[in-house]
Amino acid sequence: MKMMMTNKILIEEVDELKNVFSRGEMEIPSFWSCLWPGVIVAAWNMICALISVGGGYLSVKFIFWVLVFPGVISLIVLLGVASARSLFLSVPRTYRMRSQVYRFISRKVMVYALVYMALILALALFNRVYYASPFPFSFMILIATIFVWFVMNIDFGRYQLSVLSSAINSFRAEKLGGG
Repeated sequence: MKMMMTNKILIEEVDELKNVFSRGEMEIPSFWSCLWPGVIVAAWNMICALISVGGGYLSVKFIFWVLVFPGVISLIVLLGVASARSLFLSVPRTYRMRSQVYRFISRKVMVYALVYMALILALALFNRVYYASPFPFSFMILIATIFVWFVMNIDFGRYQLSVLSSAINSFRAEKLGGG
């Protein structure tokens, strides 16, 4: 069943979310709950980096070069995922469970994550067959990460989800500023 997101739904839910925040019902998620999805993606990137090279590169002499660039990209992805997830989880669970917008976002993010992980695996296998060297894969993982990030941002931008994000951020700023 495909869910259709409308501007009316977005506006209604943002208004409801503002009411939730005005009652002080914001949650502070645990560090691990924000971090674990990024850790999975980062670990996946590292495993794919190992898959992407021939056996000669898995020695102590070369393993650093196999893992360093995918490791840096993975760290950036991990931090981005953790930051976005902390924002996502700061809304009370009761609201998230009944919100059409949150369900919609969750499904889209899951699809993007799975597509990204499948793309990285495909690139690792392609690199293994045609190059078997860590350097082409490093370039591939960088381009793939930037491409998926841009596409995802353009896609989410269509739904004006910045309205939702700014509602959360403005409430956080008021609470932290003592206002």
